[in-house]
Amino acid sequence: MSAFIGGQGGRRTQSPKEQLAEFMLEWSAAIVSNDVTKMGAFTTEDWVLIDRPGAITREAFHRVVSDGSLRHHSMDHDILDIRCIDRLAIVRTHGRNTATFNGEPVRADEWTTNILLDDGNQWRCMLTQLTPMAGDPG
Repeated sequence: MSAFIGGQGGRRTQSPKEQLAEFMLEWSAAIVSNDVTKMGAFTTEDWVLIDRPGAITREAFHRVVSDGSLRHHSMDHDILDIRCIDRLAIVRTHGRNTATFNGEPVRADEWTTNILLDDGNQWRCMLTQLTPMAGDPG
């Protein structure tokens, strides 16, 4: 089981920055699995994704994954900065992913900003802000 789910694994021996870097890798893998149960373990119930169409709720994001409208094929992140303030963390990355939305290919090359909360047992993302790289046609 993940270092973030149930406080198992190396969570107690890793620094918060190491935990958060591993969190991003494991969350990306959960998203690429297209399994909303796996994905949901990494976010708070009220998680919001800010993207080009605006604010997208966790429920709406999971709905399009569940019904097959959105399928992720690859996702990776270069961690640019991790800042921890008490039980909150801000993780900035350069993220890239490939997917299909309603059968059409999608490629993203973007800056991501994630705000996470350590609830004493695990990290969970509360908000994700995506910003396309300059010149990225989406």
